[in-house]
Amino acid sequence: MLGVLRAAPTLLALAALASVAQAKDRCTAIIVGAKASTTGTPMTTHTNDCSSCDFRIAKVPAQTHEDGAQHDVVLAAFDYPRYVGGARGKEYLPENLDTRFYNWTATPAIGSIPEVAQTFAYIEGAYGIINEHQVAIGESTCPARFWSKPLTQGGDALFDVGELSRIALQRATTAREAVQLMGDLAVQYGYYGAVWEGRDVYDEAGEALTVTDTKEAWIFHILPDDTGKSAVWAAQRVPDDQISGVANQFVIRELDLSRPSEFLASPNVHDVAIRNNIWKPDQGTPFDFTRAYAQPRKETHQFYSTRRIWRLFTLANPALVLSPDTDVLASDYPFSVKPASPLSPRDIMRFQRDHYEGTPYDMTKGPKSGPYGDPDRYDAAPNGDLTQADIDRGHFERAISIFRASYSFVSILDRYNPDNAFLWFGQYAPHATTYTPVFVQVSDVPKQLSRGSLYAFDRESSFWIHALVGNWAARFYSYTISFVKRVQDEVESHADGTLNSVIVEAAQRKRNGGVPALVDFLTKESEKYAQRAHNASADLFDYLVTAFHDGYQVSNFYANMLTVQSIFYPKWWLQEVGFFDGADGSGDAADSASTASETTAPAPPTSEVTTPKAEIVEVVHKGSVSYFTTTVLVILSGLAGLFLGRKFHGPLNNKNQGYRPLQ
Repeated sequence: MLGVLRAAPTLLALAALASVAQAKDRCTAIIVGAKASTTGTPMTTHTNDCSSCDFRIAKVPAQTHEDGAQHDVVLAAFDYPRYVGGARGKEYLPENLDTRFYNWTATPAIGSIPEVAQTFAYIEGAYGIINEHQVAIGESTCPARFWSKPLTQGGDALFDVGELSRIALQRATTAREAVQLMGDLAVQYGYYGAVWEGRDVYDEAGEALTVTDTKEAWIFHILPDDTGKSAVWAAQRVPDDQISGVANQFVIRELDLSRPSEFLASPNVHDVAIRNNIWKPDQGTPFDFTRAYAQPRKETHQFYSTRRIWRLFTLANPALVLSPDTDVLASDYPFSVKPASPLSPRDIMRFQRDHYEGTPYDMTKGPKSGPYGDPDRYDAAPNGDLTQADIDRGHFERAISIFRASYSFVSILDRYNPDNAFLWFGQYAPHATTYTPVFVQVSDVPKQLSRGSLYAFDRESSFWIHALVGNWAARFYSYTISFVKRVQDEVESHADGTLNSVIVEAAQRKRNGGVPALVDFLTKESEKYAQRAHNASADLFDYLVTAFHDGYQVSNFYANMLTVQSIFYPKWWLQEVGFFDGADGSGDAADSASTASETTAPAPPTSEVTTPKAEIVEVVHKGSVSYFTTTVLVILSGLAGLFLGRKFHGPLNNKNQGYRPLQ
């Protein structure tokens, strides 16, 4: 039977191959200066918003190398397993991979560079995340003017940003050093983007990284040069008392290279623009990096990036006067803003969970969210008589939190003691995940975060548990989200409240037993935190299935009779679908192509039935869940549609890399 279930999605995928869209890795990164943070050190984040990515994280140990050793550079890969071999931690060893579906072989190198004698330990996911010296990196892919191909794929470039980020964490002790190293390597060896075939080569050609250490916060931009053999890059320091972010579009504007403490750039940053007639200095116009090298989005999608930045800035400072309707490059937006008050890690988690709630763009309101306020807007792809041309004319809002996230994090640094650095880390969508502390000085990351793949559901995988929560909660979102938030707050508050005692105990362990005792303790504590969060989310899913199903909310679990209350569709939605048209009205299948009005829905009703917080956990442990096995199959069938796509590259009319002028 299991074989039949696994074969069904395969047959479905083959039948729908023509409409499978390439998976996008389009993320949001937030960066906070030291004085804008309640921690006293910079923070960075990353929501890895990728539908097909390997969602695991791994601890890469420090390594010693002999003189003359070479560092192998591999081709960019995001799908499971992103790497196979012995150079990046035990999670990538062949014997530790799931071979039920494929016999994975070692990842080949496409080139190499001289190795250094000693590399630092770090935690990585799709990109490098943080190293033992507290250099932390977030990422956001950006459209760019030029695109290139990697070595072995018909091009001349050696590095993508993932490999650059990993090498930076292996070798750098400061953010500035990491930025300069990545830029120099890309200029010398060549840089290519996340995609080098298909219709999205320009959309995925550039990259932005948010890079922090215990004192400084930097935003780094990079793209291929016009030869395909080198790179153009720039970096700007975020003021200590301000917050900035990148939402899939460059944000660095004018460069004052006479102030290297605030700006860095490649030697060719002006020359490439001049020789391609992008910038003409004799006209007296200041050089603008974003204007020169960003590839603007189509008019219908122009707010895909800019509105997230508007939301980030206005969340940080609600009094800020900033229009949500800027131009396609946000030309009137500042590079960074000062928050109304210093921001805590919990504030940043809240920002990452945002769907524009309470604004005119609230994705939990209106017909697009359905009768129950579902904020998910699935990735557009041609199907039936829906063409790509149709899609290009349409638009959904893009929030910071999105259903297709692999993971997200907030980095927490300590200016005085690197032993105390950790990540608030969560897999799956930020609004559905529960963040848990993962200390940087662990020997291994928690098993819940380092196992699993999109090939098979795994109840011991944190990603899959939160995918269950997110997908089920979305069905009755206006009713379920309060329960999700309740569990998130309880778990995260508990962890937040115990961290200081863990840090004190860790220092005592180090005094008594040295570094090995410290590492062992922090590894076990990280595992405990992760297990507690995992258990809470698993219990939450079981509760949601029990309490919300088939259009009912079930409660009163400890009485001799359950309370079963209908959560029928709201009146505004019934009006939208013609419920009140009477028997002579059209049937359910009629007028399916008609356009719904843009009526703004009122706030969805909240249920009059409430459930004490304790019952969320208690109910599932008293045998009240009778649907679980059936539910998992139902959920998996829904998730199959979300995760079917492997990266499919459509035909490219002109596969020669090069310049496309700004229209």
